[in-house]
Amino acid sequence: MKQSFQLLWALQQLDTELRTLTEKLSRIPSRVDDLKKAAAAIKADLNQAKSDIIEHKKQYKLCEVELKGTEEKVAGYSVQLYSAKTNEQYKAFLKEIEGQKKQKASIEDRMIVLMEETEALDRKVKENEKESAELDSETTRKVEMLEAEKKEIEAAIATRQQQRETTAAAIPAELLKRYERVRASKGGIAVATVRKERCSGCLSPIPAQRILEVERQDHLYLCEACGRILIVAQE
Repeated sequence: MKQSFQLLWALQQLDTELRTLTEKLSRIPSRVDDLKKAAAAIKADLNQAKSDIIEHKKQYKLCEVELKGTEEKVAGYSVQLYSAKTNEQYKAFLKEIEGQKKQKASIEDRMIVLMEETEALDRKVKENEKESAELDSETTRKVEMLEAEKKEIEAAIATRQQQRETTAAAIPAELLKRYERVRASKGGIAVATVRKERCSGCLSPIPAQRILEVERQDHLYLCEACGRILIVAQE
C-alpha cells in the first residue's frame, strides 16, 4: 500500500507539471499575436503617415491652383477698376479686389500650415521607418524564441504524459479512480501532504491520531475539511 501512495504522489506531481506546461503552451499563441500586433500597429501608423503626406501634397497643389485663380481675379479686377465708368462700379471692383486678396491670404496661410504639417509627417515617417525596421527584427527574434519554447514544452508534455501513463498503470484501479474523482473536483489537486499538522491542500489542522494513521500508509485517508487524499510529506 505504501508503494501505491508513493506512486499516487508521483502521479500528482506529473499532473501538476502537465497542467503548468499546458497553461504555458496555451499562452504562447497570444504572446506571438501580441508581438505581431505591436509590429503591425507601427506599420499601420507609418502607412497612415505616408498616406497623409500624399493627401497634404495633393491639397497643397489644389491650393496653388486656387491661389493662381485668385491672383488672376485680382489682376482682372484691377484692370477693370481703371475702366469703371461710375463711382459705384469703382467701389464694386475695389470690394471684389479686397475679397480676393483676403481669400489669397487665407490660401497662403493654409499652404504654410500644409507645408509645416508635411514636414512634421516626413520626420514622423523617418522615425517610424527606423522603429518599424527595428521592431520587425526584434519581433522575428522573439517569435522564433517562442516557437522554440513551444517545441520544448510540447516535448516535455509528451514525456510527462508517457510517464503519467506508466505511473497510472502501476496504481490499483480503485485507488486511481478515487484519485481522478478527487482531482476533478479539487482543481487538479487530489493529493495533499501533512505538514506541520495541517493539510497542504486547504491548511486545515489534522488531528494527531489521524496523522499517525496517515504515517503508517496502510489505508486511504482523506482530509475531513477538503476531501483530498492525505499522504506523508515527501522530502
